[in-house]
Amino acid sequence: MALADAPDPRVSIVVPVYNGEAYLRESLDSILAQTFPSTEVIVLDDGSTDRTPEIAAAYGSKVRFHRQSSNKGIYANANDGITLARGEYIGVFHADDIYLPDIVEKQAAFLEHNSGVGAVFAQDIFVDEEGKEYGRLEIPAELTTDQPLDFRTIINALLTHRNHFLRCPGAMVRASVYRELGGYNQDQFRNTSDLEMWLRIVSKYPIAILGGYLFCYRHTRNASSARYHRLRTDAERYFRIMDMYLSRGGREVATPHALAAHEAHRAEDQLRRSINHYILGQQGEAKLLLNEIKPAAFWGSGQVQRGRLLLLYAGMQALSRLPRVDWVANSFYAHWYGK
Repeated sequence: MALADAPDPRVSIVVPVYNGEAYLRESLDSILAQTFPSTEVIVLDDGSTDRTPEIAAAYGSKVRFHRQSSNKGIYANANDGITLARGEYIGVFHADDIYLPDIVEKQAAFLEHNSGVGAVFAQDIFVDEEGKEYGRLEIPAELTTDQPLDFRTIINALLTHRNHFLRCPGAMVRASVYRELGGYNQDQFRNTSDLEMWLRIVSKYPIAILGGYLFCYRHTRNASSARYHRLRTDAERYFRIMDMYLSRGGREVATPHALAAHEAHRAEDQLRRSINHYILGQQGEAKLLLNEIKPAAFWGSGQVQRGRLLLLYAGMQALSRLPRVDWVANSFYAHWYGK
């Protein structure tokens, strides 16, 4: 049975895309090659100005295609796809990633056999713009794969390590959970809306991470996350989301170690933002932000490079009080953004 011909699909794969002509065909081919037969594929074009609509149209009835009249943003676009989905389980897969043939089968089977689990995640292989592997996800040792994980476990892991393990393009969620909890809050959290959704889900239902590697996550210079962090001077939305869930019961279950790690990550983010101010020639803003940092916070976590951060902090304290040195600013930019 062809994927789009399933009269009553068990799984819906929603593929939001914007100007994705470079990788859309490779991604759709991998999704259409899934071993799980009862699947529909919904492509949500977010007002692309490149050849994305023509590429999607070339698949004919193999995909359901919907084109937005204007650009809405990735998660608002995904919400529309979730509304259109007919499946019992919904995956929001990315239009530039590559999916192994059995990811849908394994995720659907896990949800089928674990009725209390709200969402299941897959681990990924890191690939570059040419599709060449350069690394693999390593989840925190305290997270057991193929087993339900509760709110206490997840929030402590997030506080300790930040979110490097709940991968949005490899997630499958029960449609009933989306209907109960609502869609992604793009207006508030924009491209970090997925993290807030995972915390919203695990606040009510266990989630799980499958063992093994089931998709290739493509990292590009123009990806949404890369654009967001490039010369960012506002506090990362990650901290606003985590602080919100700490205030909603997370602090009661968080360990002292995890809370200390959270503040270490916050101090690291403040330091990085002060460097971005310096690159932009905003020494005054850099100095004000440096004054908010408590250097002792770096020692709250072994997940950060404590010695390096202290050296950077001391160097920035000096640099922010002097006229901008162009070669130093250019070196900072090349180190973080020039690759």
